[in-house]
Amino acid sequence: MRTKFRQEDGAAAVEFALIVGVLAMLLFGMLQFGVAFFQLQNLRAATREGARVGSVKGTVNDIKTSVQNASGIPNFGSSLTIYKQSPAGTYSAVATGTDRPCVALSGPVPLSVKANIDLSNNTLPAGLKDIFTVDIPLMPTISLRSAQVYGEFGCEN
Repeated sequence: MRTKFRQEDGAAAVEFALIVGVLAMLLFGMLQFGVAFFQLQNLRAATREGARVGSVKGTVNDIKTSVQNASGIPNFGSSLTIYKQSPAGTYSAVATGTDRPCVALSGPVPLSVKANIDLSNNTLPAGLKDIFTVDIPLMPTISLRSAQVYGEFGCEN
């Protein structure tokens, strides 16, 4: 009778059943965070490419098109902003699509051009909003939407 009680048939299955939920949460959480991090790196590379285009006297429209082509995202809305840096070190937004951030209309030539994507902006495409919120069951939600993604290049004169 003692040998019957000491048998451990099925113990491994019960232990696996207890731990499989935690393993699944960790696995899918890592996958979701990996996708968000990949997209973040993709946007960083796209903004650098846009700033590079602006540094060789490209227009704001050229910069935005370059960022969209490099990222594969057709429209960023107002979440994509182009800035130029003055010799005093301050940044000012470049408003119109035909402006060239690295060309001085009057005064000294700007030092650099910066393409910036604001991930907290509500005009960001819905797919990107969802990617930057990592939601793992039984854990607090991790939001990457407070990040500022930008690329900056010095103006070629």
